[in-house]
Amino acid sequence: MNIGGLGVGRLYDRDRLLRRAREATPTYDHVGSTLDPLRWSAPDVHSHHLSVGRGAQAFAAARTALRTWVPQRAIGADVMPPAQPVALDETVLLVLRRGPLYVVAPDRIVAVVDEPGRFAFAYGTLPGHPERGEESFTVERQLDDTVQATIRLQAGPGTITAQAAAPIVSRLQAVAPRRYLQAIADHVEAEAARRPRERREP
Repeated sequence: MNIGGLGVGRLYDRDRLLRRAREATPTYDHVGSTLDPLRWSAPDVHSHHLSVGRGAQAFAAARTALRTWVPQRAIGADVMPPAQPVALDETVLLVLRRGPLYVVAPDRIVAVVDEPGRFAFAYGTLPGHPERGEESFTVERQLDDTVQATIRLQAGPGTITAQAAAPIVSRLQAVAPRRYLQAIADHVEAEAARRPRERREP
């Protein structure tokens, strides 16, 4: 059973939900806002930052983390399709489970930045998502060679179910960015620890 993105038991209709999401348009009117510096000063744009490493290899690992959905999986989300690349105009379902309950969050990738020292993407909400708005993920190599990860969010409750659960949604919005950032840092650290072992192998 799935009502307003909230379901109980197994998710049987994922293919139908994905097809419907691919045909939909974003449910908000500020597409691209979380990657536009001119709009970051808006009162409802929330930014979170963490230094996740230093140098070219750290940046490469952080970039890979974003491209393979490491932050989303760190909060327990299933990404559907599982091998979906991060590419402009692609659609994904993020499915969060807590016991017998699940929430389906359809998103459209509305912007991608892929530069030598910066990688970022933003996705926005589609009909059925419990929120309405946009979230972006950025990793950038700074002038001092540190690699900074940034999460930006401009969103609010998008369904009646989410409005009723606004205090819970607010807590999730506060916790999720920290988990996203820590997951990127952990991925960078794991890649750095793996490299010496790889060099010793024949």
